[in-house]
Amino acid sequence: MPIFISHTTKDDLLARKVYSRLKIVHSIDCYIDDMDKELENNRGKSSLTPILVDRLRKCDTLLVVVTENTKESWWVPFEIGTAREMPRVISSFTPLLDHSSYSWEKKIPEYLLEWPRLRSDSDIDTFAYEYKQKQILLEYGAMKMDGIRANASDVRQFESSLMKTLNQRNF
Repeated sequence: MPIFISHTTKDDLLARKVYSRLKIVHSIDCYIDDMDKELENNRGKSSLTPILVDRLRKCDTLLVVVTENTKESWWVPFEIGTAREMPRVISSFTPLLDHSSYSWEKKIPEYLLEWPRLRSDSDIDTFAYEYKQKQILLEYGAMKMDGIRANASDVRQFESSLMKTLNQRNF
């Protein structure tokens, strides 16, 4: 299943950078909404929400691009909430600092501290490695268990493992 890359339009360039790294360097399928013609044709219509939810349902992971621009987005928080309830693995790619940092610089919203935070190409590479390992386990597990997919505890276990690998903690 692909990775859903959530972002605000003002961060298209950064989102495409993350997309390219995952798709080209790691051969991981990704979904990014600005490449979806059906979604584009439904912008400003009530049909947009069910299409977006369907796209997220077809993905097993949400990777959220978070910058100062995200504050202006209505859709990014919606996608995060929807992914959390499905449940889906959630991680963020952000230049923003954690709240534990002793700095006056911009900080990531507290609710995103629950999940892994990627900040560099190296972190994306680590994420990609862990993601591929999870995919192998899910495929093996799905064959062994007649198609039963991951549940909330499997999702949280992946996120915890990735955070440990990235030397992060949730607050």
